[in-house]
Amino acid sequence: MDAARLLAEEEEEEWRRLQAVFARVPQERFEEPTLTSDGWSPKDAMFHVGGWLADCARVLDEIREGTFDRSVDDALVIADVNHAWFLLSRTMDADTVRAGCEASRLRAREGFATLQEVTSDAWEWFEESGPLHYAKHVNDLEAWLG
Repeated sequence: MDAARLLAEEEEEEWRRLQAVFARVPQERFEEPTLTSDGWSPKDAMFHVGGWLADCARVLDEIREGTFDRSVDDALVIADVNHAWFLLSRTMDADTVRAGCEASRLRAREGFATLQEVTSDAWEWFEESGPLHYAKHVNDLEAWLG
């Protein structure tokens, strides 16, 4: 596992792609609930990405501290988490969502970069919450933008 490459190349590259596609969303469409059939807007997608990055940072802290319990992680019902975050994002303004997403990304990157040992759990959490997740939403947003 090449942690430096994952950070410097994959995560950074996919983050830039994600930010570039978000920059293409017209301001008046940022909260338009037509990104998904479930009524997500680009703002909701950004909050969702930030939420998973914040959770990733928490897990990386637990891995560092030796308190990570994979059985709790495995019990997560992703659809339920996503729905709860969707409802929460609807109550937030766009600037707060943007700032939160940026802050969560920086915290996740720092958490990953400062691990003394990159375990398979750490790698999986960071890769899935970061570059692989960004790429999925880049595709969704590009299709939505047409």
